[in-house]
Amino acid sequence: MTRSQMEEQVVYAEGMRALTRARVPFLVGGGWALFHYLGRWRTTKDIDVFVRPEDVDRVLVALDRAGFRTELTDAAWLAKGWRRGALIDIIFCSYNGLFPVDDSWFDNARPAQVLGVPVQVVGPEEIIVSKSFVAARDRFDGGDVSWLLRATARQLDWNRVEELMRDHWQVLLWQLLHFLYVFPGLRALVPREVMDRLLARLSLELGSQAPSSLLCRGPMLDPKLYKREIDATGEDPRPRRDLIAGE
Repeated sequence: MTRSQMEEQVVYAEGMRALTRARVPFLVGGGWALFHYLGRWRTTKDIDVFVRPEDVDRVLVALDRAGFRTELTDAAWLAKGWRRGALIDIIFCSYNGLFPVDDSWFDNARPAQVLGVPVQVVGPEEIIVSKSFVAARDRFDGGDVSWLLRATARQLDWNRVEELMRDHWQVLLWQLLHFLYVFPGLRALVPREVMDRLLARLSLELGSQAPSSLLCRGPMLDPKLYKREIDATGEDPRPRRDLIAGE
């Protein structure tokens, strides 16, 4: 680990302690949560903390008082805090608007130690569902989904995964097929009833009449790549979702 990385980790720990002192509920996600579940490290440029939308202002105040420079980057899902070159991403919804952080995220969290700070990390179900939609031209998190399935599939609440996906079950099916391709010898980790249910839905959909709408759902995965389609049709499938009060 480089000196710069060690200094960044000190700042991350200071940020988490500031939130703990302010009694602002938060969850740790991203690469640090993956490390908790997978037991191996991957390089990350920041630390992700997940909070309820209604707690964002309290988070920013707590970090301001701890010497961070903060901003509300996007009122739909993201704020940031910087200190000595280290970045904390403050996430309160998935970028596509589907998954706002709510009480159920905290109910499903797991206790952990991150950089010596007692915290809770995002549950594997929420990580899998949110990462399933990170499939842009310049970033694909399907690998993270596959590794996480390999590590946690036997303990997953599969009903919660399907409930979180709601009408986007095709994305779940796609990610499970990706996992089965990557790890063909581990197919028993995916419950047969889940695959049967998803494949039955696919068969039913293929046998029904196609929707008359020309709506493109590509922006749910990559808003940049499909921006031309949004501009042409005027239809954006993402929930318009300014979650911060007053925005």
